[in-house]
Formats: sequence, C-alpha cells, structure tokens
Amino acid sequence: MSRSPSTPPAPSPDTAASTRGTRIFLGISCFLAGAAMMVIEICAYRLLAPFFGNSVYTWTALIGVILIAFSAGGYLGGYLSDRKMALDLLGWLLAGSAVLTFFIPAFHTVFAANLSAHGLIAGPVMISLLLFAIPGILLGAVSPAAVRFYSLTLKDTHVGAAAGTISMLGSLGSFVGTFLSGFFLLSTFGVRSIFFGTATILLLLAIAAFLLAKNSLKQQAPVILSGIFAFSMSWMTTPKPKPGVIFEHESFYHHIEVSEQTQGKVTRRVLQLDSTAEGGMDANTGDLIMAYQHYWKLALLREPAKVSSALFIGAGAFGMPENVSREFSDAVVDVVEIDPQVIEVGRKFFKLDEFPRVNAHAGDARRFLLQHGGKKWDLIFGDAYNGIRQIPPHLATREFYQQIADHLEPQGVFIMNLIAAVTGPKSELTSGMLATLRKVFPSVEIFDVEALSHYPREQARNVILMCSRENLKPLIVDRYVTPGSWQERLIRTHVPAGTVPRSEYVFTDDHNPVDAIIARGLLE
Repeated sequence: MSRSPSTPPAPSPDTAASTRGTRIFLGISCFLAGAAMMVIEICAYRLLAPFFGNSVYTWTALIGVILIAFSAGGYLGGYLSDRKMALDLLGWLLAGSAVLTFFIPAFHTVFAANLSAHGLIAGPVMISLLLFAIPGILLGAVSPAAVRFYSLTLKDTHVGAAAGTISMLGSLGSFVGTFLSGFFLLSTFGVRSIFFGTATILLLLAIAAFLLAKNSLKQQAPVILSGIFAFSMSWMTTPKPKPGVIFEHESFYHHIEVSEQTQGKVTRRVLQLDSTAEGGMDANTGDLIMAYQHYWKLALLREPAKVSSALFIGAGAFGMPENVSREFSDAVVDVVEIDPQVIEVGRKFFKLDEFPRVNAHAGDARRFLLQHGGKKWDLIFGDAYNGIRQIPPHLATREFYQQIADHLEPQGVFIMNLIAAVTGPKSELTSGMLATLRKVFPSVEIFDVEALSHYPREQARNVILMCSRENLKPLIVDRYVTPGSWQERLIRTHVPAGTVPRSEYVFTDDHNPVDAIIARGLLE
C-alpha cells in the first residue's frame, strides 16, 4: 500500500516573520551591493583620470579588473556559504568591503602618482588591482552567499526562484548605481564623499547582518571599530590644496582646478582639467599667456586679414575666443565645450561674461556640427582634449574633418593644436594626423611652437596644423613680413615640407588607434 507524501508542518507566525524578514534583508543587501559596486567603478574613473587621463585604457583597466574581481567573488561566495551556513558570513563580506572602500581615497593618494610612471596601460591596471580588486571580490561574493541563505529560508525547495530573485535584485542595484553615479552623484558631491557614503551604507548593512544572526555587541565591536579607524585614516589623508589654487570642483567629466601665480605685473591664471593645463590668461588684462594660444592669428595671414566668424572646439580658458572678440568686435564667436562646468568656470574666473559675442555651447563637437548643418565659419580652431595628450578619438578622424571642411567658408581655415613630436618615434601621431587631414584638405601646413627654443623635436610639444582648401604656401613661404612682428614670430616656426615622417595610415570612425599611439608615446 503506497503512502502519500506528508505535508510539512506550517511554520509558526514567529518563524514565518523571521524568514520573511531575512529574505527582505538578503534582497536589500544584494541590491545595495550591486549598486555599491557600480558607484565605486564609475567614481573610480574620476580618481584615476588626473593621473592616467580619460582614455579608453583607463576604462578598460577598471572594467577588466572589476569583472575579474566579480568572477572570483562569485566562486568565493559559493564556497564559503557551503561551509558556513550562518548569516554573519554576509556581515563579514559586507564589513570587509566597507572598510576597504573607506581606504580607497587614502590608498589612491599614496600610490597613484608613483604608479602613473608605468604608462597609460600598465599604470591603470596596477592601480585598479590595488584599489578595487579585493573590495570587488568581497562584493561579488555577496550574491552567491545570499542565494544560499535565501534558499535555506525556503527549505531548499525553490533554489531556482532564490537564484532568480537574488540575480534580479543585484542587476537592478547595478543599474540604479550606474544611473545614480553618472546622472546625480558625480555632479553633486565630491568623489571622496561618494566613497565615504558608499562605505558607510555597506558598514550599516554588515551590522544589520550581525544583528539578524543574533551576534552580540562584543562580536560586532571589531567591525564597528575597523570602520571608524578606516574612515579616520582616510579623512586624515585628504590631499591638501596646492599652492595658488583658487578653485577646485569635480564635474562629471573632469577634476577642474583654477590656479593663480603672480609674476611681476602679470597674474597668470590657469585652468587645469585633470592633469593637464588647458589654457590661461593674465587675470588683470585677459592677455594670452601660453605660446600656442597666439596661433589662431594664422587665420589673419589671409586677405582680408579679418575674422568675421569663428568656432573654437574646446573652450580651454576662453582666452583665444575672447582674444578674437577683442580684436574684431563685430565677429560672432562660438565655443563648443562638452563640460558645462567649464563654461561656468569661464564665466566666474576667465571673463567670459565680458564678451557678449562669445557664445558658449555645452555639448559634443560632432553633435554640435550636425545640429548646425547650414552654418559656416571663417576660422575653426580645434583644441579639445580629455586627459594627458588625449584627443577624443571621434574628433580625430577623416569623417570629422570632413564635417569641419563642410562648415568652413570657401576661404576659411581650420587650425588644430596637436600635442606630439615633430620627428622621431614619437611623431607617429603627427604623421597619422597629417595623412588624415590631407584626405580632406588639399593644403596642410605645420608649425612647431617650440621651434625657436632648444627643445628637441623628438619630444612632444604643441604642434599647430593649419588646413585649407586653398594653397597656403604663398601666405607663409617666401613672404615678406615686418621683422619683430607677430607674423614673423609665427612664420619662423613653420616646419618645412618633408620634415615629419610620412604615413599612409588614415584615421577613420571605423578604425582609429589614436589612444594606442598616445599611450605608446607616453610609455617611451
């Protein structure tokens, strides 16, 4: 005679409430652990950018290390949960990740400068391993451990549902952490504050796990004390402001810094984005203080020697657009700058509001040109950078330069500031850029800003490229200019044809190794 399966006894109300509360806590923990990991990853980018630039290599290093850490954490969480089926395991994982997250800004302050010497590839990988690998492993272990505990509350009768629920909540948390970081946190709080806030949330979750596991206060004391110690040590290592810095701000795109230094009657005010000085002016007069900034005047070698309209791609410190507006008061000058905060800094520190005909537009240059399809300018000046010599790759392709050409007046010129060597192994970027520009512009001339100094041409410097549909040589070669004039100073830096090694490689939207070329140059 067959025996019907017995029905498990109904849990008592207290037990049901307890297991339901445990499941809610496990869901919240996985959601917040997923969110915390993405907040750490995205904000880590802002920590690394001042030392390694905003290149694809920085992102690749971060994403790669986090993925490896999550993979290792997945194995670790499953392994540990099979050997310790108690909720305080989750507490220790969360507590460990909290303490290490508190330490991330401090470790970054200590190690980032030294590791930057290892280049744009090895450097970001090494600093990412040092700062983010272990917190990533511990946070990655939370989900598989939570799956095990969640299934235990269901008496292991719905393991698939437990895994699905925890996986869903962890993924939703990652989504929320990504959007929260990119669209709110980075524009509202400092990076260090974001790390401290994330670590605090993880620490509170750890304490909640210990309470649910019914651990005593004595057992929780080491966790609480470790968190306080980590926070204190991290806070004590807050970098001191550099001498002369009058403004600092973390935007979504950059660490923005404005500094001032008085030399005689000149007060040099410089805008620095991440690790690179992007422009400057005399704070008293608005005069240009960087040699390359004067090269917009190459456009005045044409006849008539006037600029009626100009577009600057990359604001810098607004010195050049304001200089154009000062010399030609009726000229319409547009500036497209991807970071709205740089525009605000221009208004506050670089006299932008004194020039009503200088129109600053926040946005990407290619999108701006698409949106202004019928507009043309006499002069377009390209000076967009997003890190250590890093030209945004999509602003260094044949397709982009064709857009530029389509927006120039028939006699207009495109002038570009390139940071690269003129000759030798490090001139690969200059050679490739010339090959690309010559596919669009019949006439391209080169100027070496450091030509009159003893700085070797094999080293990176400001190289100015002047491009036009019309032949530029008569404007430059064998032209008589008044000795001592600005025309003479600029023309004397002209690089003769054949000086730069030739390249047949053309950068396109489909294949553009600009980041790799810059990384190789910095490593050498």
